[in-house]
Amino acid sequence: MTRNMSRVPDSLGDAVRTSELLVTCGPGGVGKTTTAAALGVAAALAGRRVVVVTVDPARRLADALGLEEGAAADEPHRVDDIPDLGDGPDDGELWALMLDAASTFDRLVHEQTTGEQQARAILDNPVYQAISRSLAGAHEYMAIERLHQLHTSGEWDLVIVDTPPSRHAIDLLEAPDRLVGFLSHPVYRTLTMGQRAFAKVTNAAATMFLWAVRRLAGPQIVEDTVEFFRSLANIEPGLRHRAEEVSVLLRDDVSSFVVVSSPRAEAIGESEHLVGALRDGGFPFGGVVVNLIHPMPEPLAAKDRAVLEDLDDGPLADHVAWHDELSQLATAEREELAALADLAEDVPVVELPLLAVDVHDVEGLVDLADLLVGRG
Repeated sequence: MTRNMSRVPDSLGDAVRTSELLVTCGPGGVGKTTTAAALGVAAALAGRRVVVVTVDPARRLADALGLEEGAAADEPHRVDDIPDLGDGPDDGELWALMLDAASTFDRLVHEQTTGEQQARAILDNPVYQAISRSLAGAHEYMAIERLHQLHTSGEWDLVIVDTPPSRHAIDLLEAPDRLVGFLSHPVYRTLTMGQRAFAKVTNAAATMFLWAVRRLAGPQIVEDTVEFFRSLANIEPGLRHRAEEVSVLLRDDVSSFVVVSSPRAEAIGESEHLVGALRDGGFPFGGVVVNLIHPMPEPLAAKDRAVLEDLDDGPLADHVAWHDELSQLATAEREELAALADLAEDVPVVELPLLAVDVHDVEGLVDLADLLVGRG
């Protein structure tokens, strides 16, 4: 087991003001995208030039961030109309883009090939087109790849990535290491050999297997697959180097991972698993945000309880019953959170209340940023 012993931020505000990379991760449906956007607002208000990479945000939140549907959303758009944010050279800026895994994959191929002809050999291959748009794990890896592209561009003080919701959120953290492992796999090594070498290692069983695949899927898919892997071999050194770079970057002190959860038992369970994976993998763990927590009502004094015990049916009795139900629910949520809080004992834990309305505009993001980090 390894564990990152880098400096732990004192607060989420500290992480926002000092990190260069910030990754929000956790189960789906807990408000990761909104939290990432609010942290971006907080960073901009702290004077930093920040870009937030979002994944499939709610339509109203996408509108607030200026993200229109289509390819243009993959490029950064400036978010205007943030209260208290000036426009001087020393003032912060908030930019946002919507992750397009296929576009990021295409951009990576262009960066790693030596010319347009070599790039087109990969981009036009039907197998590549299927993999770049639907392969399990490709979305997770491209989220991290986009983070790397933005970070190394030198244009941003802080890059925030809202990771794709995933049943196994750990897939995101392992994506660069899995790519390196794939490039070292014997099957990949065999498929990327030259034709003569390939013929030498293709025994009778493999020949029968390829014959069966050709019969079931058609000869073209076999040829396309072999050709894709051989084309990929041309950029393998660049892919391997990039994956190794990303793996190191994710564990560097400039990075910070924030786990976002809710009080739901299933969300807490997945978040606990993710916290363990962060620690075991040596990733810089920056804090926990727990959204949608019911407020804890003030307890009734004993003398008041005694007076209210024998109430007749009516509005006051209903209000007392609602108070008791809310108290039980809030208590149960905090008991559910206890194990997660224990795992996160050395990092900031921020509890955000269940709000009366959804956060769907810049003003709401500013209010949420205040709850997350304050204005220090």
